[in-house]
Amino acid sequence: MSASPTTIDTLMAEREIARVLLLYARGIDRLDLALVERCFHPDAVLRYGDDTTPAAFAANAARGLGAYRFTQHRVGNAVIDVEGEFAWCESYCLALHRVPGEDGGPDRDFLWGGRYVDRFERRDGEWRILRRTVVHDYTRIDAVGETWAGAPAFTQGLHSTDDIVYQR
Repeated sequence: MSASPTTIDTLMAEREIARVLLLYARGIDRLDLALVERCFHPDAVLRYGDDTTPAAFAANAARGLGAYRFTQHRVGNAVIDVEGEFAWCESYCLALHRVPGEDGGPDRDFLWGGRYVDRFERRDGEWRILRRTVVHDYTRIDAVGETWAGAPAFTQGLHSTDDIVYQR
């Protein structure tokens, strides 16, 4: 039994939308704000608390996220419903932010759990986010105690576009 063209088109759309979600996470974690902006249509409306635009969000993200030692956004549990040139998507996000310690105190880990509720649109064959509402489910802040002594032997991730992923 072969798949119908509609099924194949839907699977391709879901895959392309999932890639946008992952590229957004990379852009945020590497502070590649041009990549973040490319995940959205220029006229998109983003609701991160208040409504904003992709350009304004990227500018604010550079200031806000740059204060952390690193961030790691994990996007998963994505439910994508494709309807022609539009799609609805709910995806879960766990975002870890390492907050530098103050006055010699320990660093803190700020864990944010929530969801992205997105409306995607395909324009000129390319899926991008048209509307995003960020839903907050929970947060947790913990002091960082011991860290793994073996970590320095590994290539270290960088909170910038100097990260190894950009060195192809």
